[in-house]
Order: sequence, then C-alpha cells, then structure tokens
Amino acid sequence: MPIHTLSDFKSADDAANPPQPNSFAEPVDGEKLSKWFKGMYHEKQIGSLCAVHCLNNLLQDQEFDEIQLADIAADIDRRERQALGSGRIDSDLSSANVRADGFFSVQVILEALMTRGYQCMHLGSSETAGVLKSPEKEIGFILNRSEHWFSLRRLGKYWFDVNSMYEKPKFVSDSYLGMLLMQMKNDGYSVFVVRGNFPQTSIEKDNRRLEELVQACSDNQVTQLSGPVASQSKTTASSAFSGSGYSLQEDNSAEIQAAFASAGVDPQEDPELAAAIAESLMFQAPQVAVDPVEEMRRKRLQRFAAQS
Repeated sequence: MPIHTLSDFKSADDAANPPQPNSFAEPVDGEKLSKWFKGMYHEKQIGSLCAVHCLNNLLQDQEFDEIQLADIAADIDRRERQALGSGRIDSDLSSANVRADGFFSVQVILEALMTRGYQCMHLGSSETAGVLKSPEKEIGFILNRSEHWFSLRRLGKYWFDVNSMYEKPKFVSDSYLGMLLMQMKNDGYSVFVVRGNFPQTSIEKDNRRLEELVQACSDNQVTQLSGPVASQSKTTASSAFSGSGYSLQEDNSAEIQAAFASAGVDPQEDPELAAAIAESLMFQAPQVAVDPVEEMRRKRLQRFAAQS
C-alpha cells in the first residue's frame, strides 16, 4: 500500500497558482523586536524556531521553548525505536523529530499541544468536516509548509494572523478567514484546528484596547497569503516536498510506520495527515554524532550571553 506525499495533493495547485515574488522586503529580527504588540503576544522569528513561535503565538504566552520541544521529540524518538524494536537510531544520536537548528516534526507539535490539554486536528479529518463552513467559530489554527509553522488566533470576536515572519500581527476578517484557509489548504499547506480551554487574555477583557489592536493590525496586506512559502520561487517552495515520497516497500517504511503508530494515525483514514508526517521525516538530522538537544541548549546559552 503506497503512502502518498503532500506533493500528490498539491501538484495541480502549484501548476494553476504559481508562487508570487517575495513580499518580505526584510527579515524580522526576533532578538530585537518586542514579543508584544499593543497587548497581543507576538513572537518574531529567531533562526529556525518557527515551531516554537507558532505555539507561543497561538497560546498567547511563552508556553514553550526549543529545549522543551526537543525533550518531547526525544520522547517520541524513544517510542518510535520501541515500535521498531531496534536501537540503531541510538548509535548516531540522530533524530527523526528534531534538528539542531530548531526544526521540529509534525508529531512534536501535536504532542506539545496535548501536554497543555489542547486537541490538534488535521483539517480534512472526519472530526473537522464542518470547520470550513464556519471557521470563525474556532479559536485557533496552525499551518505548516516548507519547514515554516505559523498560527491564526481569535481574540474576542477578531481573528489575527500571528506569523512570526511579520513585524506585527495582521487582522483577518471573518469573511476572509474561510477563503484564506481554503486557499492555503489548496496550495499545499497542512492546516490544523486547535481546540481546548484557551484562557481569556487580558486584552480580551478590554474592548477598547482590543478594537485599537484591530485598527493597528489592519492594512492593505491583510488579503495576502501568509507565510514565506507563498512568496518564494517554485523551486524553493517545493523543497520540503521534493523526492519520490515514501512507500511500504522502501527501506524507510519501518520508521514511517513507527511514526504513525506513535502518533496514532491511520494513513487510510487520514491520508493528508499521514503525508504531512511522512514528509516531516525528510528533515532528519544529519548522520553525525551531535545531540540536537544539547546543541540547542548551547545555542540558547550563546544567545542569552549575547543579550546580556
């Protein structure tokens, strides 16, 4: 039984909707910019830590750092090794779920949210069948493509795109939200709806401040696609989906099946989520004796030292 890749779901869309020129004039500097914008929490990009920023921007607080996610990744690695019945991944300290530069697999994001009591469901699964009919009723979405994660979050009755590549959040109207999600899904993004007990933020308790935030985040860019992928060249945008894909006959089939088992995913019931997980395994750490957790700790200490 072949396992489809995300390339299978998006190839026709790329042909019909070629990516546009880069709309990000200058990269943001998360080291220098504030994590707050007029009462809304908004981490900006630092290195390759977009998964960390995506989760924190979604949850509107500094809930995670790269070390915590790396620990979750290590735990998933252990479970996958147990499912494989093999210790060969231990031999070179490689990981299928985390890289030393801060990239994390789909499984890590899903499990991180579970540790905080949130349910993260792939848009396209049976549980999310009606989401696109009334997406404004949800509270948060996370999206991924080409190694970049970002989130959409509702505060009060207003939606915001809190992409870490932006200098400030972007207001998204209810009428545009559904079109935005559908367009991104059609363009090859993995889209997840996040449900759970989101605590009310301080700005949600102050209507005047919330409306001021909406005004400050409203501009003529609100209808553009979010994320760097939409603005990259076709070669770059497709880099995360390159290769021939995975099948049960290939040498890596055992690792993929172990990942599915660890995540509790049936590829026949949810082929798109299975494809997202399979694609994320393409970004394994290089086969060198470097512990990604320790490497991230070292880089984190270097960053703190530079700030002091």
